[in-house]
Amino acid sequence: MVHEAAAQGYQKQAATYQRGRPTYHPDLVARVAERYADGPLVELGAGTGILTAALVDAGLAVTAVEPVEAMRSTLAERVPGARVLEGTAEAIPLDDACAATVLCSQSFHWFDAPAALDEVARVLRPGGHLLTVWNVRDEEVAWVAAYTAIADRYAGDAPRYRTFAWRRAIDADARYALADEWQVENPAPTDAQGVVERMLSTSFIAALDADEQARVADEVRAVVADLGPRFAYPYRSELQAWQLVAG
Repeated sequence: MVHEAAAQGYQKQAATYQRGRPTYHPDLVARVAERYADGPLVELGAGTGILTAALVDAGLAVTAVEPVEAMRSTLAERVPGARVLEGTAEAIPLDDACAATVLCSQSFHWFDAPAALDEVARVLRPGGHLLTVWNVRDEEVAWVAAYTAIADRYAGDAPRYRTFAWRRAIDADARYALADEWQVENPAPTDAQGVVERMLSTSFIAALDADEQARVADEVRAVVADLGPRFAYPYRSELQAWQLVAG
């Protein structure tokens, strides 16, 4: 089951998501390729293929699973080298023990963690890895904190990275042993419109009506008005990996 915020927002704003979201640091892509590409890789909640494209370009064989039709269509068009399937983390449309690595880019917080972890254990080969990958905003920067405060007014019950509920669920599952934790600064060149599109790509903002979205966009433009025509959006790319030690 896909959360309503994701189902509605990402269906409406797939193109905005593709434009507004940053790419992942090339060192992160290299780390995946060097350490976790010893067999088939499955990406869950692959979205529009922002990471998928980089993995395929690095020579990896990727099966991308995405439940939202508009996101999946964009992914299939942008990344013809990937195998693209409709499905969810809780019902992965693949055979048992078919994957060396299961990767979740900017997505695990959306999952029903117990059901997803059962499915990941089913499709992973013995000794395979579960990876979570994120681009995380630096909210110690004043304008980013102000941006986040705007978003928080609309979040409702939407699952979010920063609660770390997703992390606690994985760490509590004895089948998975933490094997890797890594991060790198990943500032993204942007402008006022880019920051607006990043906001509009957020699930619960994307689900708002057009008038409310316009008000949010005006607030965001005011937050970044003094930053000049081009500036950096301060992100860091993160990777966590757990090895499946018991099926």
